[in-house]
Amino acid sequence: MKKFHRSFSTFTIIFLILLLVFQSKNLWLSFDTEDEDLKKVGEVKEFLEEILTPQRIIANLGDREHYMTTDIGQYWKLTAEDISEKLQKANSENLKLIDTEEYLNLQNQKSLVFKFNSPLSGSVFVNLIGDDRNSNDLNLSVDSIYISNLGEIYISGSKNFYKLLDTKVDFSIDNILNEVKNKGLRAINFYEAYGIKKDIYIPDENYISLQEVSYVSGLSNLEEDKKSTLAERFLEVPIDYIREITVDGNKTYIYEKEYLSLSYDGIIEYSLESLFDVRSRDLNKSLDKAVEFISQKTGISSGIYLEKIEPADYNGNLGYRFFFNLKDGQIPLVLPSKDHSFIEIDVYSDYVKKYREYYIRKDDNPIYKKEEIYIKDIHRIINKNKDLFNNNSTMDILNSIDGLNLVYLSFNNVNSEKPMLVYEMLYMGKLYYFNTETGKLMMIR
Repeated sequence: MKKFHRSFSTFTIIFLILLLVFQSKNLWLSFDTEDEDLKKVGEVKEFLEEILTPQRIIANLGDREHYMTTDIGQYWKLTAEDISEKLQKANSENLKLIDTEEYLNLQNQKSLVFKFNSPLSGSVFVNLIGDDRNSNDLNLSVDSIYISNLGEIYISGSKNFYKLLDTKVDFSIDNILNEVKNKGLRAINFYEAYGIKKDIYIPDENYISLQEVSYVSGLSNLEEDKKSTLAERFLEVPIDYIREITVDGNKTYIYEKEYLSLSYDGIIEYSLESLFDVRSRDLNKSLDKAVEFISQKTGISSGIYLEKIEPADYNGNLGYRFFFNLKDGQIPLVLPSKDHSFIEIDVYSDYVKKYREYYIRKDDNPIYKKEEIYIKDIHRIINKNKDLFNNNSTMDILNSIDGLNLVYLSFNNVNSEKPMLVYEMLYMGKLYYFNTETGKLMMIR
């Protein structure tokens, strides 16, 4: 009996030691998981900030003396949180509407202007840029933010201009003005160049120096093991558990009620067919989920911007459809598809219902050199192509332009391809793309 008692005691001690080791292992694993979660949150926040970074910054130094650059990251990091904090105070009482001419005259004073790729919902900007998120619903479309030499804030969007009363930023713009002048492209606006009262800037130099880039499109050359890895990422199980169907070169991967399709011409589509219940919209949560999904599933962690947001409905569930497009540095990269953005994703709070991406990646062998690209004056390009605009006069056509930007145009080549620098011109609801060097029309959509 004593021998049995000693054996039982020994067994009990060994069991307790093993239990202690097991619990300590679990405790260590728990802490590791928490660190990983915090890391993911940090990565998503950093990616989101990069997505919402303006496309360019303009340094205004006086009449016909403006400089613009897309090398904006460092300046945005220094100023974004302060600007967001001040815009959180914006409301119908302290936003003063000013006319176009007054705003254009402000460009002759020392000031900074942050310009976005696409008009951004004011509530998205205010609630998502800074560290503190709140429920401020700034019901404005923001496409540029003007900071005067005295720290005053002006907002433009949807062809309207506002001054934020009794509020100033806490930073000085002097150093940024000097740096942008030294590195930027000299520019003038439509008011100075043509007497047209529009907040549109055009280069005032003949050449622009840009980093050479090249891209590869499509999935036809993607190895099978990489396709399997992509399927494992999206469906979150080993490939042995995934059903695979191939029809005419297009692959579909299936796990339970999740589907991933890879088409020969380079379209990635994911869908979730299981039921969920989301009866109210949460913009912050949905956008966070969209960015997290893109980062974790595709490996994309930079090089896209938020183009627009639309409400989405599915079987009574309420969410959002987010449209993202490509950029190289801060220069937009336009795909020739007329129907879709680079990425479209439907999110209902924590659930991604649909994801669609046109597969295009930077070439594995990038070209590390800059090239000088000739920029033809926009009025000369229009004069050359007047037959596209019912042979109206050049000035009439210029008066009807609602947007003008320098972008890259890709042609979806499965081989390594250098995109073309073009003018993207918004005219009468259509986008026209002209080669900056020759003035040749490349695309209309």
